[in-house]
Order: sequence, then structure tokens, then C-alpha cells
Amino acid sequence: MWAGPFESFVGWRYLLRVKRRPRAFLLGLGLLALGALSVYAGVAAFGRDSVASSLFSPSGQAPVIALGLGAVCLAVGFCVTLFGALNTFLTSFSAFSAFMVCIGVMEVILVLGVMNGFQKDLRTKILDTQAHVVVDAPDGAQYFGDYRALTEKARAVEGVTGATPFLQTEVMITSPTNLQPALLKGVDIGTVGEANRLPETIKEGKLEALERPELVKPFSLDDHPSLGDVPEGHDRARAAADLDAEDAPPAAAPDPELAAAGMEIPAPAAATAGRSVLPALLLGTELRRNLNLWAGERLNIVSPVGDLGPNGPIPKSRPFRVAGWFESGMLEFDTRLAYTSIAALQRYLGLDDVVGGIQIRVADIEQARPVRDRLRAVLGDAVRVSDWQELNSNLFSALKLEKIAMFLVLSINILLAAFAITATLVMTIIERRRQVAILSAMGAHRGSVIRIFMSQGLFNGALGAGVGAALGLALGFGLSAVQLPMDGSVYYLPNIPVDVRTVDVVSIVLVALAISVLSTIYPAIYAARLRPVEGLSAE
Repeated sequence: MWAGPFESFVGWRYLLRVKRRPRAFLLGLGLLALGALSVYAGVAAFGRDSVASSLFSPSGQAPVIALGLGAVCLAVGFCVTLFGALNTFLTSFSAFSAFMVCIGVMEVILVLGVMNGFQKDLRTKILDTQAHVVVDAPDGAQYFGDYRALTEKARAVEGVTGATPFLQTEVMITSPTNLQPALLKGVDIGTVGEANRLPETIKEGKLEALERPELVKPFSLDDHPSLGDVPEGHDRARAAADLDAEDAPPAAAPDPELAAAGMEIPAPAAATAGRSVLPALLLGTELRRNLNLWAGERLNIVSPVGDLGPNGPIPKSRPFRVAGWFESGMLEFDTRLAYTSIAALQRYLGLDDVVGGIQIRVADIEQARPVRDRLRAVLGDAVRVSDWQELNSNLFSALKLEKIAMFLVLSINILLAAFAITATLVMTIIERRRQVAILSAMGAHRGSVIRIFMSQGLFNGALGAGVGAALGLALGFGLSAVQLPMDGSVYYLPNIPVDVRTVDVVSIVLVALAISVLSTIYPAIYAARLRPVEGLSAE
């Protein structure tokens, strides 16, 4: 049932204000100006880069008070300005109902945009470390050989942009002051950049040191005159002294006859041969911080998978040297991951030339599933191929469910706006009973009266949804461009990510319009049932 030109014109006229009143609009602009000045003063006092961390400082500071007052003035001023702009040409009840729809639509767009931003950042960091598609051993097997030929076959598949083999195992890392569980991952430094962002995340050291550990210079206090950024409680002098004693082979006992004859005792060849080269590895930033280690220092890798002894399994332990550290931007990876070369990990585990899997990167992440199917057809049943959605199904399913739940919860605000539309129409009917009765007496049938009031609700809903969508998009793109900073000591993100998607905006607007139209059904039927005699006799 669609309103014709006559019904739409009458319904639209019922919503308009006879006399313009811009006082609320001007008051809102004044509050916006006051809030902007207060926020600017607070940001100028702290500096833009330290605003986020400064918000948690003692509340007695004047800049914090200025920022708080500025934020309150901006929020109140924005609402008053928006309502005043609507109330300038609409009646108070109509302006309020459109205002409620506008706020509800804008809020849902912003919240979903921020959620999309966090999910996109999380997905990017996970896939930059785990790749888009993973080829690993089939069920019942842990490793597989002939990985070089499989890697070349995978690179030739349409949609694949890079592939690299890897080998991994669960270990315990011990340092002079602490121990931490970790996932030790062996990589091929020549191809790891094709499917992994590890080369781009290295903060200290070089990736080449994993295959050429002689490039790692042993830790020395002379090379680090100032260690202010190193965690406290680590005895650097003792660690540096123990390094040479632990790595050097034991010296042979001197010949007592030569010593008695007063002859010079030559240094044993084993003692002067120098320090043995230890395999190198890269640690995550948080893992390195928890272990209290520095580049060049020694640590021990302990694996529960060892040889059998007289009293049962014996853990396997071997010393490694820290070549540097990386920062992926995700706490779980930075506190748990360590990288070394595939050859070093194979020697440590006592394996032949085998790997645990192949990481593959695709050109379009949304097309990972078709690429996975093509890889299965090419590589056969000798290996198992999984895409990123299968590997992280629990996480991304939970995030999707959370987004749906948030959309439904926030849509309650739009539902509240629908009650405002219903109340507006009921008040309009009560106020204009005479006009409705006159229209009925002049021959307007019930369907025409219903369309009049439904057009009012549709107009309010369309106006509120349109303005809310425009404001939501503007604020979303504004936040994305301004890059509102976050406290770096608490969050791994430097600023609030915002990703406003077209499908979300269209869905929210359609839901708002549907709720607005449904909210007009009862008032419209109530007006259509009004008898002309009752309306004309009303005072």
C-alpha cells in the first residue's frame, strides 16, 4: 500500500512547523565550539602522541579536566545541534522521532565499523603469520618429505603468489633468569617472505643469521653501555662472563714434568680453537622481554621429545643464541613464537630432510577456498590442504556471531525510535482529529487515511535513516583519517581502526525503514477508524 501524491502531500504538511525556531540549533553550535576549544587545549597541553596514555593520569590535572569537559560538550552539542536542525522545520514530536532514528542508525554504523576494523586488523596479523593456505601432513603423520617438489607444484597453481616450507615443535626456552613455553618454528629464509611477513616485522637482528649463525656477535657489556630499556633484574655481567665459560671446550690438564722443568706450557689446541658456533633464533618481543634476554646472549631449548633413558624419557636440551627479535603486533604470537632455520631444527629434533607443512599465500584472501580446492586437485591425497577459514574457524565464527549479536542489540535503539514515531503519529491524530474527520466527510476512504499517516512515518524514518547514515559515514571516515590514538602500553594498535562497509550501511538503513513503516500501522488504522461525527464534535 503506497501513498499517492495527495496522501503524501497531506502527511508531509502535518509534519512541518509553521514558525521556524532556530534557538536549539544555535545553542548546539555554541556547545560544539566550546567543546572543540576545550579538546584542542587538552591536546595541545599533552601533545597528540601522548593523549591516549595521559587520559589515565591523575584526574586533578587541568588538561585532563579540559579533555573531559570538551568531550561532554561535543557530545551534548552534537545532539542539540542535530535536534535543533530537525526542529527548525519539523514539529517537536516529528523532529524527536527523526532524531531518534538518526542517532540509532549512526550509532550502529560507527560501532560495527570499529568492530570491523578490529576484526580486520586481527585477521591480517593472524594471516601474516600463519598464511592463507597451509599444506601439512595427512592425519596420522607428523612430517613429510619431498617438500621441495610439492612447493614448486603449489607455486604453479593459479591464484598462488608464494609458498614456503616450515617445521615446528613445542619447546621450553630457559634463560639465566626465567623459562617460558614456546612454539619453535623452522623456516626457509630464502622463501619465507613469500608467504609470511616475518622479514618485515624484525626489530633487531637479521634474518640471514638463522642460516649463518656466525653473523651473531656474542653479547658483551662493552657493546651495550646503556641498557635502560632492558628489563631489570638481569645480571648482565654474570651472563656475559658465563657465556665464554659455557661455550668454550674444557682445557686439558698441564703436563707436570714440563712445569717442574720451568718450561713454557703451550696452550691446548682445543682451548684455543675458539668458541663453537651455536644455532641462532629470533624471539618475539614479549617472549624476549619475559626471558630477560638481549641479542647475542645464550639460551637453552628443551624439548619433551627426547631419548629413552634407564628411568624413562629424557628431555632433549641444546643451547641456542639470540639473533634478534620480531614484533608481529599480536600478543599471542609475540609471547609464544620463536624462529630458527629448518636445518637447525631438523638437527635438534634428529630428523631427516622433512618438514611439517607448507605455507601458501594467495592473491585474493576472499578466494582462498577456490585456491585450496585447486591445490587439493594438484597435490593429491598425500597431503592435507586447509585454508585460513578452516584453520581459524572457531575464532572467526565467534567474531561473526559477536557482530550479529551486536547488530541486534544496537538495533534496539532503532526500535525505541519506532515507539517515538508511533507516539508522534498518535499525538498528531489527537491534535488534528477535526482535519481527519473533514477529510473523511469529504469522501476520503479509509485506505487514503491510512496512507497519509503511513507516509508520515516513512518520511520520519527515511529522513532519520538518511541523515544518520550520512553522519555515520562522515564520522567513520573522519576517525579513520584522524587516526584517534590509543594507549600503546595497553593496546597493540596505535590508533582506533575503523572499517565501514557498504553492506552494513545498506542493511542498517533497510532495517530502520522497515521498523519505521511497521510502527505506523497501529496509528494509521486508529485514524482510519475515527468516525467523522466524533472528529467534528471534538474540541
